[in-house]
Amino acid sequence: MNRVVTGHDETGNPAIIKSGAPPTVIHAGRYVTTELWVTDRTPPAATTSDTSTRPWALEPPQGGTCFRIVQIAPEDAADGRAAAADSDGGIDAEHESFQEAHATDTLDYVTVLSGEVTLVVGGSEVTLGPGDSVVQQPGVPHDWQNRSAEPAVLVGVLLSAC
Repeated sequence: MNRVVTGHDETGNPAIIKSGAPPTVIHAGRYVTTELWVTDRTPPAATTSDTSTRPWALEPPQGGTCFRIVQIAPEDAADGRAAAADSDGGIDAEHESFQEAHATDTLDYVTVLSGEVTLVVGGSEVTLGPGDSVVQQPGVPHDWQNRSAEPAVLVGVLLSAC
């Protein structure tokens, strides 16, 4: 994956300021999360710093945003670990908590890029495929389940709702 970040160079000219593999990848059970960008506030301030390298958190900073890609391995993947090619196979215990129904103080815009994933909300569920999108409102407990045989890849933008 190539992440490209635009901005202004030291002379103020428009430039590509970062290009390459995203530096922050979190492995947590069946989930592999690639942090693409994080902001501390809205409206965001332009920066040349790589905001994705800060300590990872499920939610963005209060008043901020997160842009990330999440790969979800099939539920029956070997010993429940993510089946990502770059995974070291370890579970990051600090980030294990989002592997079940959870609610966040964020408004999430999520689109399925590939594979199939089931969104479970209360007693309802819907199976989503490539191009399907979800607006996940703040405080709604939900769970993402991959019941298929292939990994599912989702892209999301999370907006702090507090």
